[in-house]
Amino acid sequence: MILLDIRLEYAKIAPMKIKPSQVSCKYGAPMGRGNILPPNPKSFNVKMRMRKLAWQGGDYTEDGTYWGRSASDHIYWAIFRDAANFVEVFVRAFSRNEAKNEVLKILPQVTFFA
Repeated sequence: MILLDIRLEYAKIAPMKIKPSQVSCKYGAPMGRGNILPPNPKSFNVKMRMRKLAWQGGDYTEDGTYWGRSASDHIYWAIFRDAANFVEVFVRAFSRNEAKNEVLKILPQVTFFA
């Protein structure tokens, strides 16, 4: 029952423990981050995790990326990872629901964990 064991281990991963990789700031902080999309974004149908990235030092997120910031917006990070796929999308939004709608403009078939 290896498959069951893998599912049980995966279920133990808390969504908040997933963090974007640190970016290199060797020559200064990068401006934003690029999305990593599947070959066929319009037909990609998976359940993605989404989290709001924490602001640090004003205009930077926790991974060291510079985004610039207005009064109340946030950067949301949607991610899906398995053995065959790695997909991540960064969007700027005022709420989680708005962020979901922005991701759905790029990947219209995905759903999200609660």
